[in-house]
Amino acid sequence: MTTGRYVSRFDKETAPAGHGGTILAGKVLPEGMKAPFGDAWGYLEGMSMMEAHSHPTNEVYLVVGGKGYCHIGVERFEVKQGDVIEIPPGATHTMECLGGGELLWAAFWW
Repeated sequence: MTTGRYVSRFDKETAPAGHGGTILAGKVLPEGMKAPFGDAWGYLEGMSMMEAHSHPTNEVYLVVGGKGYCHIGVERFEVKQGDVIEIPPGATHTMECLGGGELLWAAFWW
């Protein structure tokens, strides 16, 4: 995933599985960079959905590529590249890929 000291890039060929094997994941920030928040990539393709889960912290998803759906609680809404999604603490949430495509997002929590 990391391409050097200053650049990190998502690579689905080397990305580890996350959330019970339902997505490909990995660190967003370049290796060794210290930040006061957590970070991870999320990647789905085809007709697939990330395992639903919740956290006691604030979280933000930045959709980097593709389109799909985000589920927060009982709400479901379409998301696409460039969207920023606020996920409140304690809210059950998941991402869903539209059939035939890919969905890539960066997650940040604190």
